[in-house]
Amino acid sequence: MLIPEDKEIDIFVASKIGSFKHIKYHTQTSKNNKKCIENLVEIKSLQKDDAITSMVWSNSEQTELLIGRKNQQIQTYNTIHGFTKTYTADFGTGDIVGLGKYKRRLVAAVTSGIVQIWGKKEHVTVNTGGKLDKMQVCEQDSTLFATGGEENDLKIWKIGEKEPLFTAKNLPHDWLQLRRSVWVTDLAFLTLDVVAVCSRHGYVRLYDSRAQRRPVCNVDFEAKAATCITRGFDERQVYVGFGRGQLHQVDLRRGKPDKGYKGAVGAITNIALHTDGLLVSTSLDRHIRVHALHSKDLLYKQYLTSKLSCVLVQSETTTPLLKVEGEVKEEDQLQELEVKEDDLDVIFDKMETIGEKPRKKHIEASETEALDRSEAKKMKPSTEGSTADDSIEEVPDDAIPKLLRSTEKQKRRMEKRKREKKAKSIYHNA
Repeated sequence: MLIPEDKEIDIFVASKIGSFKHIKYHTQTSKNNKKCIENLVEIKSLQKDDAITSMVWSNSEQTELLIGRKNQQIQTYNTIHGFTKTYTADFGTGDIVGLGKYKRRLVAAVTSGIVQIWGKKEHVTVNTGGKLDKMQVCEQDSTLFATGGEENDLKIWKIGEKEPLFTAKNLPHDWLQLRRSVWVTDLAFLTLDVVAVCSRHGYVRLYDSRAQRRPVCNVDFEAKAATCITRGFDERQVYVGFGRGQLHQVDLRRGKPDKGYKGAVGAITNIALHTDGLLVSTSLDRHIRVHALHSKDLLYKQYLTSKLSCVLVQSETTTPLLKVEGEVKEEDQLQELEVKEDDLDVIFDKMETIGEKPRKKHIEASETEALDRSEAKKMKPSTEGSTADDSIEEVPDDAIPKLLRSTEKQKRRMEKRKREKKAKSIYHNA
């Protein structure tokens, strides 16, 4: 698939400190710069619990997003009008692990294993029976949603029914007759009846609810924890991200990985596809990357100053950048919250260096030695009065080493203070 020249692609990125960005990516690489990135949330207003844990499109036109935060706040963001509505997911404990829309109703899930469907008169609550790491609503049929988590295998539910339509069954015991561990970290609907899941225990499984409860395909990755998965353009292709920075295309027909996309250092946190054959991924190394699907080339990489958690690509429509006068960049706001190293360095350079004070017993001896040196060199007396200033200007032999040692000590103390202040900053630890 050929990418047309000079095409603009809109990318929305969320982070673990709660920042929300809009990136205008140009296929013509010369136009990509920091001016194409804008902050949609003020950095100064963020708190520790404002981390964004889930982000999905709420309509097929891709003009509205649902954003779930760690403090159980759910926000609706319109790409034209901004933030419009806010909900509170106080029906359970834990972070928000999944969002979706059923007709005009909001569907949300929390870590404790409870899924709630908002209604005008009453809310419907479903208990999935275990800890959840992911909940996803089917795009083809919004009445279906799937759940999975730690020791809580894949389940497919239908809105309005108390029991699941499909419950996955684990693989048989291994050759030592030991039970295989289950931990679903992410899942994706390929069709109405086919669901692919990935696990922290390093496997990718494909389930067909029409055929059997056990997986119809299983691909193992030794010593690799899978963190996220998304469906490809083909029904039997998925893209999987791992905790060590690997990003692979997995062919479920042959049951093995097909392609690998290099460049990431931190764990892959989310993956999104564009219809023009682009693969967009975010990772904990604070970079967003755009790869070409077929050639596997790295087309774009941008550092975004915070650990990224979610990404969405707008392929149906486009969103213009909001050019607000006097807008402050995130880097500048972070510097205001933290200590400005450059200003400190300037202050330290202007400070007068203080050497070690001589002991009282040796004051007279040092003065006489200074006077002897001044007479030996036949220094002219000071025009301002006494010659005491001339004796001070003459540098003793051991003064320079003492001065160097004192400045080194001051430098080490200041660097220690900088490290301590950075360690206390929530944005540096994020």
